[in-house]
Amino acid sequence: MDTSIIGIGIALGLPFFILYTRKEKWQNPKIVWIICSVLLSIGVIGIINTDPQFKSDRMTYFGLCLPIVYWFFDRFFKRISERLHQRDFILYLKNSDEINSSLGAKNPHVKASDILFSIALLIIIMGSLVVIMTQII
Repeated sequence: MDTSIIGIGIALGLPFFILYTRKEKWQNPKIVWIICSVLLSIGVIGIINTDPQFKSDRMTYFGLCLPIVYWFFDRFFKRISERLHQRDFILYLKNSDEINSSLGAKNPHVKASDILFSIALLIIIMGSLVVIMTQII
């Protein structure tokens, strides 16, 4: 069985889930830090103990390390936005509850930094996965 699918699923799925639900009342940042830290610990231990020729296993463990990279940048962008606008940044992505994404909709409450942070987080999620995949393959 190819276990790299599990790593890719975690590397993409968890950051997107956290991204789209980060302002929900039930999501506690401390719990997300703990989850990401546990996944990072498992990933690092797995990378250290896995033979380099088992590339699919290494891909799985690298995938476990990626959610903390996303979460670090999410928190970093939140702090910058709080200093600039005295609020958390607005997620400017389709199907986000924070914007009107219908055809021709105006979103005057969205600043350029909100758009920049949203796009940067997408690039970080996808880019970190691509970098890891190119390093392993």
